[in-house]
Formats: sequence, structure tokens, C-alpha cells
Amino acid sequence: MQDYARARAYTTGYRHGSGRAAAVALPGSLVELWRVARFCAQRGTIIIVQAANTGLTGGSTPHGDYDRPVVVISTQRLGGVFPIADGSEAICLAGSTLTQLERAIAGHGRVSHSVIGSSCIGASVVGGICNNSGGALVERGPAFSDRALFARVGADGSLQLINELGMDLDGDAEAILSDLEAGAFAPVARMDPPGHPYEHHVRQVREPTPARYNADPRGLRDASGSAGKVIVFAVRVPTFPAPAREQTFLVATDDADALAELRLALLDPAHPLPRQCEYMHRDATALALSHGNDVAVMLRMFGARAMPQILRAQKRLASVIGKRATDRLAQGMGQIAPGPLPANVLKLFCDHEHVLLLTAADAAVEPVRRVVAARGNDLVVRELSAGEAAAALRVRFAVAGAGVRYRDLAPEKGDLAALDIALPRNARNFRLELPHGLGRQVRLRADYGHFLCHVFHCDFLLQPGVDRSAFEAEVKTLVEAGGGQMPAEHSFGHLYEAPDHVVEFYRRLDPTNSLNPGVGRTSRHRNWA
Repeated sequence: MQDYARARAYTTGYRHGSGRAAAVALPGSLVELWRVARFCAQRGTIIIVQAANTGLTGGSTPHGDYDRPVVVISTQRLGGVFPIADGSEAICLAGSTLTQLERAIAGHGRVSHSVIGSSCIGASVVGGICNNSGGALVERGPAFSDRALFARVGADGSLQLINELGMDLDGDAEAILSDLEAGAFAPVARMDPPGHPYEHHVRQVREPTPARYNADPRGLRDASGSAGKVIVFAVRVPTFPAPAREQTFLVATDDADALAELRLALLDPAHPLPRQCEYMHRDATALALSHGNDVAVMLRMFGARAMPQILRAQKRLASVIGKRATDRLAQGMGQIAPGPLPANVLKLFCDHEHVLLLTAADAAVEPVRRVVAARGNDLVVRELSAGEAAAALRVRFAVAGAGVRYRDLAPEKGDLAALDIALPRNARNFRLELPHGLGRQVRLRADYGHFLCHVFHCDFLLQPGVDRSAFEAEVKTLVEAGGGQMPAEHSFGHLYEAPDHVVEFYRRLDPTNSLNPGVGRTSRHRNWA
């Protein structure tokens, strides 16, 4: 692909980062992906493998200057999911999305690790694992798999295929990849789920460390946490029994302490964990309603399964008429469309500073109902119908893109600092308080996130002229001084400096620094010079 306007969709990050590439490749099969990657490795070019390009820290696009030509390889044409072991696990190919995984395993009565994407819609399975993404489901923990089929560029510059899927695949690299993509492999027995017992981990509310964060060494293994330092052809992931019954509670209050007490009660080991517990501040709701209604409308009309195709169509349109014009068109559609929330639910969102969308499943429904009821007059609680719950969650999922839209429609009014923050499990104050010097640099703020895990997304729309990088660095220092971690689940990308043990992990995976160099603010030069 040589048309720079068309290539811009692949060389510009969803929220941050952009650069130039000598070429963009869109392979149509795993074998083609192997051949393109081998061609690049033989010629010593930089390879940036990109999945859905919905990353929030610019880590899947070129960024800055490099000492070699850059080739971006998009895996968006490489979807495919194969349920195995009676649906208890699945093989997900390089470009498969969460919605494809959900569709493939639904007939087995199973659900996936995460939902449509708490911060972006259309997220890929492999991208989530490579970035240790978190997700909205309380008991699951970060996306992780220690079973993958991937390639690495060795110290001699050769491309090496490594099979850690836990299944026999015979032949040379192209034969293995061709058979896997065709589903031509022997029946696979179930393996024990990977990872650590997150359900127990998240309940440790006296611990002064976060429940999950990107630098956690437990999440770094081969493809998991690799941040593009290997080329992943497929991953093997566990699935989970689908709930037979769900109930969503809308919990609203102006009392932050009351929510903090509710969190401790919900995490008490005496009760089963809720399935989901999503937080929104009133300002985040206002932003989603004003600049995210088009996303809520499309989700309502077409469902999450159609969103990847819709997002690709928007990118193609942007290459023709420009991104600003495309944003204005989508914003106009959202403004004339009906509001996303029923009136009675909208009132609760707007009348209270803090809102939780708390979903319990099966045996957890009654215990969660009792815990919420026991909080007395401190909380306003409404049990939502299935339709009301779906509408409320659509607003929750639209808010992240709303911040991007707000900035892009008027970039001259200030930049966007979109931070994801992991607070310590023992923290009482779940809303980060900025000192006066930082606070006056902000003109609009939206907080939302995964309440029980204490992982929050804070979108700061900055005053004109404020240096975003300096602002982010000061916030990071503030968070870490209180025992928190950044980033929490969006990976380091080109926004955050990776700590030493993460850099060492990258170097072991990619000794020549050929794959996604510069991620984690590391060297962009050959052999890590």
C-alpha cells in the first residue's frame, strides 16, 4: 500500500501517535503473514504488527524517527476462532476479535474472558493478550495466555516460528500455519487454565499494591505482555460457562465514602463476586451523552459484532474526506439521534456524582442484592431491566471514544491526556485528587473504570498550551507516590517508560530490536544501540 492517505489509518493511533511507514501490508492468510514477516526480517526492516489498532497508548503504530525502514503489517484480515475441548478453550487466530470469539463459543454455552471492550470497541483477542488488557469482568483478571504460536526475529536476524500452543503441529512453518488456519488439526484435550487465582487476589483489600497493572511480572510470558515484540499467529484461551441468569443494579450516590464501603462489602470472601462493577463519574456521563451518542446508537442498531466493520468503514471514509469531516459527520448523527438512556435511568445518572453499574450472575444475584440493600439510605439503588442495563452499558462503553471525539473536533482548545491508573487495593479514595498546580491545567475531566479492581480511566482534556507529556509525567509521579501504578491495562505504548524488568523481557523476545522498537520508550535502534 503506497497511498499515504489510505495508509494513514494504519500509521495513526486511535488516541495517540503517528508516523511514516515505507509500506503497509494486509496479508490475507497466516502463510502470507509469515512470508511478509520473513521478507522484512531478511532485509533488516522494522516490523510493526498491528491488530485492530484500537490501542490507547500509540503502541501499534510508528512513532518518531527510526534507523531503518518501517513496515506495518495489519492482521485485520486474519480472523478465525476454533473452539476446542468441547468449547472449554478456543484457538484464536491473529486478527480475531472478542466479538468473533463470543459468537464462536456461544453454541457451547460458553463466554469469553472479556466483553466488547471497556475502553475501545472492536478490540482483538491477540492484542488484548499482548498488552495484558484488563477488562470489565471482575473475577477474570488481566488477559493472559501462556499458549501461543508466534514468530520471533533471532539474534542472527532469521525469523523463527515457535509453537507453545500445547498441541502437535507437523511440517515446516508454512505447512503448520496453513493447517492451523484451515482447522486441520487433531482433537485437543483440555488443559488447566493458565494464570494466577485473580478472584482471591482482588479480594485482598488490605494490600498496599494494585490488583492488576501492566508491569506485573506474572503477566509476562511469550506472547502475553509482549507489546508487539513477537509476531503472534494464534493464541489458545480458556472460555467460561455462560451465566443462566443476570441482574444489573444501578447504584447512585453523592457520597464517595459510601461507595468505598460498598466495595469492601462486595469483595468480602463471604459472598460470591459480582460479574461486573463499572464506575462512571457524572462528568464522564455528560461527555458520553454529548460526544458518544453515535457509538451508542450504532451499538443499539447493529450490535457489537458489527463494530469492527463500522470502524474500518469510518477509517476508509476519513482517508477520502479527512478525519475532521468524518468526526463531524458522526457527531452530527449522534446529536440528531434519540438519547441513549430511558428517562428514569438518565435522571439517576445526571442527578448523582457517582454511579455504579453492578451486574451479578446466577448464585451471586441474591447475595449482591442483600449487600446493596444493607447500605441503607447512603445509596440510591434501582434494579434494571435487561433493556435498561444494555442501554446503560452502551453509555459506559461509549465514553472513552467520546473524549477522543471532543479533542479531535477542536484540537486548538487543548490536548487529551487519557490515563489509566491502578490504585492500591487498600486505597479508600478511589478518585485521584490533583494538587492545585495540576488541577488548573485541566478544563474537563472524565473518570470511569473497573471499580472493584480499582482500575480507573481518567481522561483529562487540558487547557490550551499545556504540555501533555509533562502533565502525564506529574500525574504518574503522584499516582506512584501513593502506591499506585501506571499504566494499569493499556500497555506502555509510546506514552510510558517501561521499568527495567519489562525492558529485559522485551530484549529477550527481540534481541535485534526489529519488532516495534521504541515501545515503552526504549531504544528505536538496531540491536538496542
